[in-house]
Amino acid sequence: MHATTDIPSTAVSPFSALITIFYEPGKTFAGLENRRAPWLPLIAIIASLCGLFFWFYAIVDFPWLQDKLLAGMPAENRDMAKGGMSKTLLQVSTLVGIIIGMPLMAAIQALYLMIVAKVGNHAFSFGKGFALVLWAGMPAILLLPLGALQIMLASNGQLDMSQMNPVSLNQLFFQFPMGHKFASLLDQLSIPTFWSLALTVIGYQTWAKVSRATAVKVVLIPFIVIYGGWFAFAFMSKAA
Repeated sequence: MHATTDIPSTAVSPFSALITIFYEPGKTFAGLENRRAPWLPLIAIIASLCGLFFWFYAIVDFPWLQDKLLAGMPAENRDMAKGGMSKTLLQVSTLVGIIIGMPLMAAIQALYLMIVAKVGNHAFSFGKGFALVLWAGMPAILLLPLGALQIMLASNGQLDMSQMNPVSLNQLFFQFPMGHKFASLLDQLSIPTFWSLALTVIGYQTWAKVSRATAVKVVLIPFIVIYGGWFAFAFMSKAA
């Protein structure tokens, strides 16, 4: 027996959903089920992140950033590495990574959700999964105002990428420097990350017609496996 959401499925405009997803996620997912428009959150997220990082590379003290990025490299190799690390190369690779990486990661997560739903004999297509992941990813656009504030407060353009997200666990609590074994892991875990997880649970419960407990397990298991493995690897590397 499956507990399903009792939220009425009144149609929701995808454009209004860009706002209501933040404060009425259950009603928003119910209203979007038959008009999912995944391109809209995809464009919103990509545009906000690309705009933020384009601005970042425009103002950053690049020689300072190079020194930060190459701090762990042997001194004899550092000059050669600097010669091959141009601002344009990093800017283009970052923007291309966002444009290609965002839909690719959404597709991988959608495939996982579809397979799990089929195993559980629930009607949940790849298209639903793709749209769900993108709509649940909308908290990522909050990085635009947060990062913009960091850029404006930066002294002489001396700002590294991890500081662009001041609400990550690393920036909020640990302050591990770039290159530390746990820095990358804790930079990835932030308030928008956990918000997106919560939205994914709500969306999967609504669209797959499963119980909240089932949705929590489906969504959290890969998260725990991936980040738990990452933590174990970082811990063993630190201990070695």
